[in-house]
Amino acid sequence: MKMLRAGLALGAVCLLQMLLGLHLPAVARRCDLFSIFAVYIALTRTQRPALILGSSAGLAQDALADTILGLNGFKKTLLAYLVGTLGSLFMLNQTVPRFGILFATAFFEPLTDLGLALAMGQQFVFPSPWDLLQRGLGNGVVGLLAFWIAARLPS
Repeated sequence: MKMLRAGLALGAVCLLQMLLGLHLPAVARRCDLFSIFAVYIALTRTQRPALILGSSAGLAQDALADTILGLNGFKKTLLAYLVGTLGSLFMLNQTVPRFGILFATAFFEPLTDLGLALAMGQQFVFPSPWDLLQRGLGNGVVGLLAFWIAARLPS
């Protein structure tokens, strides 16, 4: 039942990200709902479902975006693994640590892109610090709102 609910949540994330991209593109550039979903799953589930759902979120993002198939799948799987590991070592169930993790995902994604681009021998243009700051704040604020809404839903 939990996996069914997580699958429905992933479908809602896909729909919301598409609608944000169509109607509010400035907001869509500043928050990545798929990363927020992967972080939430990694903090609330055990590692195996977190990896599966993180990978699914990344592959869904690949299907909706014009990127190399599997690139976001790998990034979200790695993100879910790292956040799940940090969640097992530290208490990340409070607002400030969650905001910090969500903020850090804005820096994690371009660093992973850079590493993968170097491994494949491709060029990569790193985003400006201002863009990273905006994306980090967007991920943090929208992510905390999503965490708050998810905590209010009946289990």
